[in-house]
Amino acid sequence: MSQKYLSYCSLLYGVHSSARSSALSILQEMASHVFALLIGIDDYKSGRIWNLEACAHDAQRMRQWLMQDLQVPKENIALLINQEATKRRIEDTFMSHLVNNPAIAKGDALIVYFAGHGSTLRAPPDWCEGKLGSVQILCPYDHDTKGPEGRIAGISDRSLFAMLAELSLVKGDNITLILDCCFLKAQLGSSARDRRFIRYTPTLKATPEDLFLGLWRGAVGRRFRGEFGFFQDDCQSHVLLAACRPGEKALEWKEGGKFTSELLTVKDALPLHQMKCSDLSEHLAKSLTHIQQQPVCVGQRKDQVFLNGVPFVADASLVPVNGEKDRLRLEMGAMHGVVEGTEFSVHEHNRFGSINPSLDSFRVFEVHPTWSLARRKSVSKPGGRGSWARITRWNSRTPFRVYVKRTCSSLLGRLFGRNKNSEAELDGIPVKEGLNIVQVETSAKADMSVGVHTRDVRVQNLDHLVPPTAHPLIRIEKDRSRSGVILSEAARFHMHLHRTNPTKPFHESLGMEIFRVDPHTQRRVGPNLLIDGTAAISHSEGARYAVVLHNHSDIDLWPYLAYMDSNGVDIQLLYHPQPSYPTPPLRKHSYLDIGCAGSGIPPLNFPFPDNQQQESAFLKLFVSTSYTSMGLLEQSSLVHTSPPTPVPPPTPIVESNQPQNWDTALACVIMRRARAKS
Repeated sequence: MSQKYLSYCSLLYGVHSSARSSALSILQEMASHVFALLIGIDDYKSGRIWNLEACAHDAQRMRQWLMQDLQVPKENIALLINQEATKRRIEDTFMSHLVNNPAIAKGDALIVYFAGHGSTLRAPPDWCEGKLGSVQILCPYDHDTKGPEGRIAGISDRSLFAMLAELSLVKGDNITLILDCCFLKAQLGSSARDRRFIRYTPTLKATPEDLFLGLWRGAVGRRFRGEFGFFQDDCQSHVLLAACRPGEKALEWKEGGKFTSELLTVKDALPLHQMKCSDLSEHLAKSLTHIQQQPVCVGQRKDQVFLNGVPFVADASLVPVNGEKDRLRLEMGAMHGVVEGTEFSVHEHNRFGSINPSLDSFRVFEVHPTWSLARRKSVSKPGGRGSWARITRWNSRTPFRVYVKRTCSSLLGRLFGRNKNSEAELDGIPVKEGLNIVQVETSAKADMSVGVHTRDVRVQNLDHLVPPTAHPLIRIEKDRSRSGVILSEAARFHMHLHRTNPTKPFHESLGMEIFRVDPHTQRRVGPNLLIDGTAAISHSEGARYAVVLHNHSDIDLWPYLAYMDSNGVDIQLLYHPQPSYPTPPLRKHSYLDIGCAGSGIPPLNFPFPDNQQQESAFLKLFVSTSYTSMGLLEQSSLVHTSPPTPVPPPTPIVESNQPQNWDTALACVIMRRARAKS
């Protein structure tokens, strides 16, 4: 388990979340442990090299997989296409993006992907140890052309091994080299039929001596067994996943390389979070047997899980279930928003980024504060057995009223046009069922207004709990995959904001205070800022705060404090107790400091976007008489594209005969930017 993951757990489950920006940075890092250098070359500088058709597209598809399925941030991926992928540029990017990148920690998953021509050259004397044979080469854009230091003889196996060894020394050995090219033993014929669709080119001008001229400086004096080229099974620095065995042909078609296409198909068919690299290559080999192309995996750690499992963190949207096949106990209850009629799907695992199809569907029939009982929706249909559940229909009792502005774009395009197979839509905007979203005719009756424009979707929160002066317009890039969750995220925000326990068992016993805190001493500065449920704050750069929770009841309570940004429907937990605590942290007739000196919790940093003069948010306190995980409450902001917050798996179910209860308290925070002193 990585140090960053342990740091994240300590923030979320214990001595806690802190300055919210500090917590968010670690949360985002959890989804940022993958870095990649992707290279795709179709068009070569030399007229003697046959151009390919799908290598650049393959590299772009790999980037799409990393960004969409694994939620790897764009800045973590370096993409070099065609003329960008010169030998010098590849080597420089390798150093700047991987070796010298301060954002990469040891153990992070590193991918080097190459799609283009491979080639071979006769090994010069004293090139390597052991038997002299052919040198395997990756062909950059300027391969076999004259450069400032002589003719370019590609990136040799010896050079790349030295580069990867340097990388593993400083960033760890969780490195995967993926090659969609080939190294033929016999030269291809000169006819177009012989050369077309094969990712190999003969090297016609460069000589064996040119290999020494282009040798990576770190390879000089370094031992290298050249007999096996890139395919060295005892390699310690990295794992190689190659399109084919030495001597075989790596084929492509207009749609993409056969190997890369199959790899991107497998990720939708097999659970990658538990797939060994060696098993992955065997599966790929079976799929490509008909074209006599057999992918291989070599390296000392080929039997480890693909990418060492780093991208496949726990998914907070999945919670534990147990019980009989037709009747399950769901570890969510009224405190989480579950009601009778809430529906959920059952899944095999709770790992993000790995295929996890629904095995069965259940509907809740009995609700308790922190857990529920559910029956299968259809007894007649066969279902699978899973240990994790995802809510598919909340069945919310609170209507979320939306006013859709009539714009030219909405009237003409209905947001990208309608799809016969799409989900339910609200005036062209996709919505999910079970969130009780209702369209109203005027903005005066709405909780949110939405306008669809040519380039973006504009959203405004009109909830009556939000002060009238705090309704900024949010612009969201118009993308169907993103627009499909706009209303759903807003509706969930609205549902959680307005949820209360109708019996209000602790309503008169809960209290909150907000104080400024000296960032150095962590001591309170000035009076309580929260008056009659609202804190009006003149916010200055670097300001820090503390929240004090009060419990005047006769019962010890488990508290969970959420920050709900009404300008972006972002929900983040500022405080979540550790399940290992022997007693509830909010003791009866006592208080709990969050962010003050002596609390063990760093001061809080309420976010304030640079481009805004005013920020409005809510602090919502949930309390329960027994511990429960509230990680499902969190959601990313509409404005941001960061991945869902990964949280540690909930604790095992602990049966208790103690009666359960829960309640909430709400405070509004309005921050106005303080004027800078002249």
